[in-house]
Amino acid sequence: MAIVPMSYVEARTDAAHLDDMLVCGLQSGLLDALPGSSLVTEENGGKIHNDPNPYTQYQQELESFAHTVGFTFDTAQKAEKLWTAEETEAFLKELDETFHIRKEAQQAPLSPEDEKALAALSVCGFERIHACTYLNFGFGRLPRQNFPKLNLYRDSSFVHHKLYENKQYIWMVYVTSDSYAAEVKQIFASLYFEPIEIPEIDVGSLLEQYQDRLNAVYASCRQKAAILEGYQYIAQIDGQEVLAGFVEQDRLSAYEESFQGLPVQFTVKEPQKVPQHACPTKLHNSWFARPFELFVEMYSLPKYGGFDPTLFFAVTYSLLFGIMFGDMGQGLVLMAIGFLFEKKSRLFGIIGRAGIFSTVFGFLFGSFFGYEDLLNPIHQHFFHVRDKLFDVMDSSNTMALLMGAMLVGSFLIMASQMLNIICHARRKEWDGMLFGPNGIAGLVFYAYVLACAAQELSTGSAALLSLPGILLCIVLPIFCFLFQEPLGSLVMHRTVRPQNGWGGYITQSIFEVLENLLSFVTNSMSYLRVGGFVLSHAGMMLVVMTLMDMIGGAGSWVVLVFGNAFVMVLEGLVVGIQALRLEYYEMFSRYYQGGGRAFVPTAALQG
Repeated sequence: MAIVPMSYVEARTDAAHLDDMLVCGLQSGLLDALPGSSLVTEENGGKIHNDPNPYTQYQQELESFAHTVGFTFDTAQKAEKLWTAEETEAFLKELDETFHIRKEAQQAPLSPEDEKALAALSVCGFERIHACTYLNFGFGRLPRQNFPKLNLYRDSSFVHHKLYENKQYIWMVYVTSDSYAAEVKQIFASLYFEPIEIPEIDVGSLLEQYQDRLNAVYASCRQKAAILEGYQYIAQIDGQEVLAGFVEQDRLSAYEESFQGLPVQFTVKEPQKVPQHACPTKLHNSWFARPFELFVEMYSLPKYGGFDPTLFFAVTYSLLFGIMFGDMGQGLVLMAIGFLFEKKSRLFGIIGRAGIFSTVFGFLFGSFFGYEDLLNPIHQHFFHVRDKLFDVMDSSNTMALLMGAMLVGSFLIMASQMLNIICHARRKEWDGMLFGPNGIAGLVFYAYVLACAAQELSTGSAALLSLPGILLCIVLPIFCFLFQEPLGSLVMHRTVRPQNGWGGYITQSIFEVLENLLSFVTNSMSYLRVGGFVLSHAGMMLVVMTLMDMIGGAGSWVVLVFGNAFVMVLEGLVVGIQALRLEYYEMFSRYYQGGGRAFVPTAALQG
């Protein structure tokens, strides 16, 4: 039950080593980096980097080129050399002139069949075809049923050659002289010939020549673009480049070692020394409590230096779930499922731990997959009872069950108040600790009323309800509730007079006190649902067992299996939600303050 200690770290270097420092810092995976803008103040006169990032555009142009010519980059290749912007632009211009990128980009994309036919034609050499002075070439596809009709034009002044074919088309090339070019073109048009422009260059062979340079420049652009993107975490202060953020204290040495060989200076401070920067929170809990960090994060992480409620949450949630879902057999199944799949999700870890408590209370209730008498001999041996320790289905136990649920709820409410007192004391917020409904005044009031009610119910007397007790434990706490703000201001040495005047303050406080007093009752009554769900769970299993008796034979085992599965899914979901509701609304609201942000190491530069 702890929050991992953090350190604020500033790394400084000169402009010549900026990129190296940035890469080492972010690729360490240990730094929760702060934006450079948050480091700049009027006092230090710092600046941030607003340089444009042309490499993102270069990367997009290279990807567009690759899409046009059908090239695939090796994204795993790392940049051995970082090309300057001038070198990259010159290379892009060379590609444009060599591959005619703009011209090719205007053409309709070729199908895979077109590419295969073009590859067959490339044997002749595209440059040589375009270099012919008196010959005219036509390339394209002809509907397969029209290909035999070319025999009707055997006397015409052209020759043709089949390059590729499928069930619908035949790709071919024809050659004629310039003198007959128009006539031959008209003949092929009448046969529904679909011409495809012959490229001026053989892209395939050229790509083989440019492959290494393309991959090298692309890798360089990716890394440079990532580095420039990382400049958002850099500030220029006193002529130095500063990279700052938070690192776990026990990983501080490893973080500094990641800059080995670079002229980097470090400044390490406690997070309390830099209150202008919100320190992130990372929770560290025991094996049992760790999965419940999921529910704490769903509500809100505690601020750094605050109280981590995960262990208390884990124990109380599992306790409430176990009481409401008390079946030993089903609890064992939950344990098996939860621990088997815990590595896939923290939710399974929660299910497994809740299953432990379900198993325990299922044993105490004497329930095993709905069989209410199966564990009776064990209870009789260990607890020396007539039947079993506690029979949920016995109507004479219903009131005891509901009162027990309220008693559990009352102890949880008081535990929440105690945690609130401790948390306020740690923050030195004496007003909330002493005079609040969830402070010492509230704890005294609630414990006294609860003790009086318990005495009345158990003995029929009200000896505790005396005048001194009423004055000290009821009247005085209500007075503290009513004047919490001025009393707190008096203790904290602030102005006692309320901001909006005494009249408005007292009127508002009266309604708040009435609401708080009513909440003590409603919050306590809310825990009746714990006993209600115990009865609900037992009732659903009674239905399953009744159906088994009605069906009988082999079919009864089918009912047993599917009935238990149905109850586990439905009741488990409902009970899980109700236990979570009690945690959030009846306990967290009394003692917990979130508002923290998660510790997330800044993503490494992907280049």
